[in-house]
Amino acid sequence: SECLFFFGPMLRLGCLVWLCLILSTCGAPPMGPKCVCQEGTSYDGHDIKTLPVNDEGQCCGLCVTTPGCKIGVVAKNKAGTLMCRMTGSKAKSVKKDGAKACFWDRSGGASPKPKPSPRPSPKPLPTPKAPKTLPDTFPPVSTRNPEAEGYLGTVRSGSEAVPRYNLMCFDDKRKPMATNHWWVPAVLGPNAAGKNYVTTLPYVVNCEKNGLEVAYPWIMSQKKIVQNIVNRHWSITPGMSDRYCVRRADEVTFTVTWGAMESTIVRGSPYITVNFKKAQEATIGTGQGVRTLYLDGEEIPSPSSVGADYTAKHKVTVTLRDSDETWVIYVPPNSPVKIKASPSTFGVSFQSGFSGIARLALINNCTTGLDGVSPHCPGKDTPNEEADPYIQDYADAIDEGSNVCTDKAVVTTEKVAKGTLVQYHYQDHKCWSSLPDGLKTMIALPHHLAVTPCEGQTRVIKSGGHRNLRGLSLALQISGHSWPLLYPDYEISWIGQPDKEKVDTILWALKGRNETSDEHYDIRYDMKDGMIDPYNAGKLFAKLARLVLISDQLNEIPIRDKIMDRLRTYISRWYDHTTKNLLIYDRSWGGVISCGCRYIWIERRDWPEPHGYPICGNNGSQLECPTFQDPNFDFGNAYYNDHHFHYGYFIYSSAVLAKFDTEWAKKYNEKVLALVRDIANPSPSDPYFTTFRYFDFFVGHSWALGIYSDPNGKGQESTSEAVNAWYGIYLYGQATNQPLVQTVGETLLQMEVHSTNFYWHVPSNQDIYPKEFKHTIVGIVHDLIVEFQTYFGSNGFFVHGIQLLPVTPVVHLMFHPFWVQWGFPRFQEYCIGDPFCTESGFVTFMIAEQAMIDKDGAWSAALKLPDRVFSLECAGGNGNSLTNTLYFISAWGNHKRERWLSDEPTCTTWEFNADTTSEKAPAIPLGGDHPVAKSVRAQRATSLWTWIIALFCIIAIALVVLYARQQGWCGGPSSQDEAEEIAPKGAGYGTG
Repeated sequence: SECLFFFGPMLRLGCLVWLCLILSTCGAPPMGPKCVCQEGTSYDGHDIKTLPVNDEGQCCGLCVTTPGCKIGVVAKNKAGTLMCRMTGSKAKSVKKDGAKACFWDRSGGASPKPKPSPRPSPKPLPTPKAPKTLPDTFPPVSTRNPEAEGYLGTVRSGSEAVPRYNLMCFDDKRKPMATNHWWVPAVLGPNAAGKNYVTTLPYVVNCEKNGLEVAYPWIMSQKKIVQNIVNRHWSITPGMSDRYCVRRADEVTFTVTWGAMESTIVRGSPYITVNFKKAQEATIGTGQGVRTLYLDGEEIPSPSSVGADYTAKHKVTVTLRDSDETWVIYVPPNSPVKIKASPSTFGVSFQSGFSGIARLALINNCTTGLDGVSPHCPGKDTPNEEADPYIQDYADAIDEGSNVCTDKAVVTTEKVAKGTLVQYHYQDHKCWSSLPDGLKTMIALPHHLAVTPCEGQTRVIKSGGHRNLRGLSLALQISGHSWPLLYPDYEISWIGQPDKEKVDTILWALKGRNETSDEHYDIRYDMKDGMIDPYNAGKLFAKLARLVLISDQLNEIPIRDKIMDRLRTYISRWYDHTTKNLLIYDRSWGGVISCGCRYIWIERRDWPEPHGYPICGNNGSQLECPTFQDPNFDFGNAYYNDHHFHYGYFIYSSAVLAKFDTEWAKKYNEKVLALVRDIANPSPSDPYFTTFRYFDFFVGHSWALGIYSDPNGKGQESTSEAVNAWYGIYLYGQATNQPLVQTVGETLLQMEVHSTNFYWHVPSNQDIYPKEFKHTIVGIVHDLIVEFQTYFGSNGFFVHGIQLLPVTPVVHLMFHPFWVQWGFPRFQEYCIGDPFCTESGFVTFMIAEQAMIDKDGAWSAALKLPDRVFSLECAGGNGNSLTNTLYFISAWGNHKRERWLSDEPTCTTWEFNADTTSEKAPAIPLGGDHPVAKSVRAQRATSLWTWIIALFCIIAIALVVLYARQQGWCGGPSSQDEAEEIAPKGAGYGTG
């Protein structure tokens, strides 16, 4: 206070100067509509929809974009969440404390037309390459009939999960059906919301019997949820259609037919392409009003509300009022069309009997910035062009690629000098033969850019792009018809080398604690007989398998062989089909599913403890299977939930057995391969299993959700268990000398780990999720929502721990030390603050994560763990052991490597005919340098030098005050005290 009194006049003068400078840079308030709210007022009696919002302006925007909404009522619900209740014209005004009635005041005038954007000098484009024949697909790892290996065959019928064959009309007459692929919702029928949303990125499509709906979602974010909102769409219809079916599909495309209309949906394409075939009433339209309309570059100032006839040379460009989005419709050259534009609808229709290709593409998701209707704008009342002066580059790239249509695709992988090369190969052709060739244009997600080589074959457009649940996605132009992704090689170890000084303690845990030593671990008697689901059985097998590897590494061969005998006996029962819960072959879908054991306890009080015995109340050998009709039985195994989690443990354990017992491996190889083929069959030539059932090559990770039609789309919780599945396949291929199996496992492992470090482990140096999401990790990733929770609870330690299960050497690839420094304190806070973290066994995962940055601390914590955390009753720790925990800490704690997967990219710029690989890349892939990635505010006429001068004045005043404090002219702590106060506590480990 003394200091402020002494220097008060100087500070006040500086602040006055600064304020004047700021005011001098501000123009008049922008004209146009604004959101106005009436405090203490609600409207009741005609509710339309209620959604969570961040503020009143967002509620106004929602009301504008929701048909029939007149007033948006903003108020908090009982949980304290701000909600927007949209009401219609019949609602009546009432007084209500805490509520606000919000609407758009349009007295400020109409929204102006967008201004033309400044353009850089155009750069030369390469000559498009001619399309090539697609490469061969993978050969099969086996074509053996699973039923010949003892897997009982069954056909689903009645009320069970039966394929909807009316939605499948595959040209290749395939029998094994996809269950978890990204496009599968199209053949599952409507979900609880009445739709079958397929997320194509950047769009969301919905197949209806009369045509295709195309939506461009926007993001709503809260503390624990980030969600794609779909509340308006385009409709593309051929007329006179009453059904659709999927006739072709691969890893990154699928083709739907309505008879007179066909559409090949390409994952990551900025175009929606339809091919009309003598369509009677072909139409492309939307339920939105028009702001501006251009036909081949010429404005139609007053479009007809009843429709007017035109001849379109090639392109219709429309800016929609309700969303502030600009879209392009490409049509065959010189097409007669009728264009209708009313206050609430827009449509382009073709003559009866029309045949030809039409394409729809978004080119600007915030055209004017006015009306507050676009959630994609970089700032309030700020169009994209103000924050991104080269936004036109994106539209030009869309134009350039508009004549490249795709029929189908093949994904290949091969080992090269620099790592693993994964490529999307597209079978392309000219959409319209009379127009010139173009360059293929796709949408690249953040994880793509990290591994897309920059050797002159691609160009990334750093303007425009799309905000979605994958962060900022940018346009990628390709000179040919293949998109390469190069994943660097990393060591994948069986078990690793422990510190020599820690070996005695590890041996103590293994064999030196009497009956509690891990060498004595065994599976409970009823579970040995298969009275257990395959997921938990697999976890227990893998626990034994890791003890086998550790015993071998520590040269404890008798212990190794003793534990291996147990593992061999128990897992062989499943492969010999003598367990109570049988694995059977589902002929309908083409997959291995569990029959289930309806566990019943027969009580006999006259018997010794446990006073009874268990039985299975169903006979699996007679195909009395509770899993067939109960989608929750065995975690939904018969509905194709989580097979890669369940069977990943089996395959990993089989790999360990095969490593030491070649005779066992020969005998059971085909039985193990049946599980490998079920979750990761690489070849369409395999007549019994679909290809890559769980893996999505475009997003680079798996989908665990099976044949459920879920409103949130496909989803996956534990990405670490997915990695474990691919790890098991890799090890099994290595142990049995099957290179194709090994390559498949390694490729999927590398890709899943890479995407995990973008979409589950939230990177602190990238803007993947909005700032409202307050967590370092994601529990469940869906197509349309990401959540900080698990399927079994919302406790924070559950969310963190489920992403570190099981504890094996490969998990260290998933946990960059820089991220662990950020994420681990949260995990620790959740765990220490809740005793159930220990009681559930999830504390073991916390200690494993701690080991990656604090090896000594983790070691001490592990030695203090009570034995019960590894008991069968602890769902978190029952698949782990003290021996394995100590071994992991010793071998992989504080592990350093020159580079990590999440350190990518090797490139920061991608330009045609320019190899920029040699440029040193920063640790931050895009570094926030993309204009749309920044948090931009409207600063229409601000002078940069004015701000610099103002900032200089403030700094000068602050330095004077600081000098006065140091001289004792005024009170306050010394600079040394301040430094001590804010200094970080504890040793940190980083990557520099």
